[in-house]
Amino acid sequence: MNKQIILESLTRALESWIRNASAAQLWQVHQEGGLGALVHAEGDIVQVRITQGGPRSLLSDIGKTDGRLPVTEAFRGSAVADWGTPPPQGSDARAQWFLSSEVAQAHARQYLAAEVSEKHDVLVRFVDDWVAVQGGAQGLAS
Repeated sequence: MNKQIILESLTRALESWIRNASAAQLWQVHQEGGLGALVHAEGDIVQVRITQGGPRSLLSDIGKTDGRLPVTEAFRGSAVADWGTPPPQGSDARAQWFLSSEVAQAHARQYLAAEVSEKHDVLVRFVDDWVAVQGGAQGLAS
């Protein structure tokens, strides 16, 4: 098993999930975290599917901000990025605001993408753990 191929596949799967996640999925990740991954590898063929809300893993806290959306460089000073005034943290109105704000959703996607890039070590550890479990499972099957 090539760990680098698995790591690259995991990274691409996370990037794809971030691009394609619904507003509700983004909100849930920012509120609670909960990302995970299912990995299937046979030789150099690797398939990774990103999951949400499953068992806790090393990926579970990626993107979790408890609903806060830290301002990133791309949104600072941008005349086009009109946030309006978000409702108070923790209120139902804040969730509704997020779900209806394309700017907030774009920002959430950008924040998640940056986290995936910054937390490369977490992805490496996830792959190492997955490989270790697979090695143990193969030892049991032998």
